Amino acid sequence: MTQQGYLVDYHVHETYSSDARNSTVESYIKVAEKIGLKEIAFATHFIITGYDKFFGIQEHQIADYVENIKNLDETTDVKLLVSLEVDYFPDEEKRLEKILDDYCFDYVLGSTHYPNDVDIGSRKHAPGFFAGRSLGEACDEFYSFTKMAVESGLFDVVAHLDYWRKFLHLVRDEPVELKDYGTVVYDLFDAMNSHEVGLEVNTSGRRHKHGVQYPIKEFLQAAYASGVDRITIGSDSHVPDTLGYWLPEAVDLLRDLGFNGISRYKDRKRTLHPI
Repeated sequence: MTQQGYLVDYHVHETYSSDARNSTVESYIKVAEKIGLKEIAFATHFIITGYDKFFGIQEHQIADYVENIKNLDETTDVKLLVSLEVDYFPDEEKRLEKILDDYCFDYVLGSTHYPNDVDIGSRKHAPGFFAGRSLGEACDEFYSFTKMAVESGLFDVVAHLDYWRKFLHLVRDEPVELKDYGTVVYDLFDAMNSHEVGLEVNTSGRRHKHGVQYPIKEFLQAAYASGVDRITIGSDSHVPDTLGYWLPEAVDLLRDLGFNGISRYKDRKRTLHPI
């Protein structure tokens, strides 16, 4: 078991995410205090363009979002961090850069839910991303897009790096292995090292149909072998009941693979917490 005296959850959604409307910061604080969680990074959705633009926080709401979290941080011993889960769109890099520079975030979590404008997190649209080609070819497209996000310099960490598995069961019965992930994924690891961007172990996969965290163990092994050493852990909670979900087990997994610490952030500066 990990050093549970300082367990953190770096991916939590609150009321500005439309799929977490009833999940207030205060409600997460109560659960965190009860279970002994020491830090929460609120990373509400920010989707700057496209058909899901209104699914997350709007630009004019960010100041109030930041202020609310910072004010509530004064009411608890749980450290509350301000983040956003920012979807990457290549044509919006300059606008995203300005918005992210305008506010005092503790860290910025990047997401690639929409590779080339296909929503891989949608039961309706995800099957089309895989249609007519091998899984490796689809993954090469996904990781080429994700590599662009890493190279943009916008993000400190990239979330759930094989989130495309969420609805893969609709088109494929057998479980995936790293050999199915194509070849561009190794270029992604190089880009992460060059740009000092971390990856997230996201435990929401344990709550999805396939039952495995994002990314799979073999992906983490390959990342470690490639020198990737910036790791955060997050439950991707949209309700307080799942706050901290499977995070001790995630830390144990990382330690078993050879990782020696979890990344923590404050004012977009990273420190390492030994595990």
